[in-house]
Amino acid sequence: MTSTRWAHCAPRAGHPAPTLPAAVARACAAVALAAALTGCAGVVARPADATGDPAAEARAESKATAAATARGTSPQRSRRPAAPTARPAPPAEPAEALPKVDLSSQILFQLLASEIAAQRGQTGSAAATYLSLARQTRDPRLARRATELALVERSIERATEAAVLWRQLSPESTLAAQTLETLWLSTGQFPQVEPLLAERLAGARREGTLAEFYGLLQRNLLRTADKAAALALFDRLAVADQAVPEARLAAAALAGAAGLQPRAAAEARAALAARPDDETAAVAAARHLSSGGAAGIADALALLDAFLKRNPKAVEARFTYARMLAGDGKADAAQKQMELALREEPDSPPILFSLAQIAYQTRQLPVAEDYLQRFLALPEDIQRDNAPAYLFLAQIAEDRGRLDDAIGWLSRVTRGEQMLPAVVRRALLLGKSGRLDEGRELLRSTSVPTSRERLQLTSAEAQLLREAGRHADAFEVLDKALERTPNSPELLYDHGMAAEKIDRLGVMEASLRKLIALRPDHAHAYNALGYTFADRNIRLDEALTLLKKAVELAPDDAHILDSMGWLLYRRGDLEQAVQYLQRAYALRPEAEIAAHLGEVLWKLGRTEEARTLWRTAASREPDNETLRATLARLNIAL
Repeated sequence: MTSTRWAHCAPRAGHPAPTLPAAVARACAAVALAAALTGCAGVVARPADATGDPAAEARAESKATAAATARGTSPQRSRRPAAPTARPAPPAEPAEALPKVDLSSQILFQLLASEIAAQRGQTGSAAATYLSLARQTRDPRLARRATELALVERSIERATEAAVLWRQLSPESTLAAQTLETLWLSTGQFPQVEPLLAERLAGARREGTLAEFYGLLQRNLLRTADKAAALALFDRLAVADQAVPEARLAAAALAGAAGLQPRAAAEARAALAARPDDETAAVAAARHLSSGGAAGIADALALLDAFLKRNPKAVEARFTYARMLAGDGKADAAQKQMELALREEPDSPPILFSLAQIAYQTRQLPVAEDYLQRFLALPEDIQRDNAPAYLFLAQIAEDRGRLDDAIGWLSRVTRGEQMLPAVVRRALLLGKSGRLDEGRELLRSTSVPTSRERLQLTSAEAQLLREAGRHADAFEVLDKALERTPNSPELLYDHGMAAEKIDRLGVMEASLRKLIALRPDHAHAYNALGYTFADRNIRLDEALTLLKKAVELAPDDAHILDSMGWLLYRRGDLEQAVQYLQRAYALRPEAEIAAHLGEVLWKLGRTEEARTLWRTAASREPDNETLRATLARLNIAL
């Protein structure tokens, strides 16, 4: 690996001490640390958006491809990689005006110590030392290195401080300017960054690179927290570029992020009007239009339909059209469009995955399986993430009652973000298959990098035991885990629920009260405690206080509304109880809510409504304990 960090290293005659670059180069050779001082330190991380770092962009593209495959989006990204092509070279950095600095033994020691500290992960102290030396020597290379190290440390404040100095010491450096822009934008310092952006925009106009400039500006502004202020800044900068389609597309994206959907749609339409056959503009316009309710979706579908008639081979537009048709409940039309897209790109993972999704939504499970098998059979050189397909096939197998097949598919997910959910689901299916000990061993033997993930596995083991009816064992697992991590909100909640199952109400209340103290906004902690009191018909005034707080925190949560309705029933307020329970059932038509609502209706004399409700719930969840217990207690046969 090479670098220009210490260029021009030859000593000059007439100087009693060597220049900084030359001395450092010789010192590095002497102590075998040349790599650290020539830019090869493994901790260097440049701001990708500001520098165009290929490795960072490749990592981002890899993540985007995996996410797209899982969602069934952007078929263009999944094609077989073409032969490598040369990337456009960024504009050459102007030669920096370097200071004449004599290297003292103290400076040398600080440089070497900082690089060693950085290699050992002590990037904060290394960044501080480099920044101090940059101020002392006025060397822009040291300011740049301080910026890099501060970014590795994720210290935006220190990185910004170093980047400001870097920009001051190297005012002609495009890299310094872009890095400072990115940092200022990320912290919402719009007044400071606007002159820099205006200067670069003027340069883009001169050089004919407006499209690239607006693409980068859009990405940076979308990362800011204040989307309205970001849009206002963009509008001031782009006032002279109303006819530039890329500017209009960027304005559309920013307006959409700011919640201004009508403007977003108008901007995207303007971009499309400027370039009627631009697929990117057509897709963007359709997506922004579709945010405008039923009328907007109809407009979006009409726009894409017209575009595809002019451009029948536009695969991304057809793919978007199919996804919108599916979202609008037009599964047959969506499937037809996806199949047309597949003819154009038969090896497209997102299209195959989306066809599987459509088939699954229409309960064509064998068809869905076929598309997923085709997805997995694609040549290895086609970029994709197979994990979503494995998970999807496992779900289909589970739906069809083939638990062993489902377990087999889940076992293929061995890494990545989906690995932990796959392990948990696999363990639960092992439990359903009567292989409880095997499921527990899987959870206990799975290696995870963080304590949080270990807690997830512990909670899953408790769930596995609970589903097997071994409530005492589930409580014991959680009790031991809580001894090791006494302030874990997740464990406290599960511990309280497990204690309730074995009638240890004091322990349950203690865990939930502690959780409320730690997380006063934890709506389900209030709900669990309030519902327990209501269900046992005790301490109903306390239950009302708790459930009022839960409703305040989560007014549209079906389970909380169900709890409040059940409490009101216990208190004798049947009419108001029905209102809460009907709202809950409309949100989540689950058997337990149906059991509660049906009982209140029965008590009100609305017996046929109750029977109809219970029959529907029983057909969906025939083994629901609450429903069966309710019918048995009321002596009702359906």
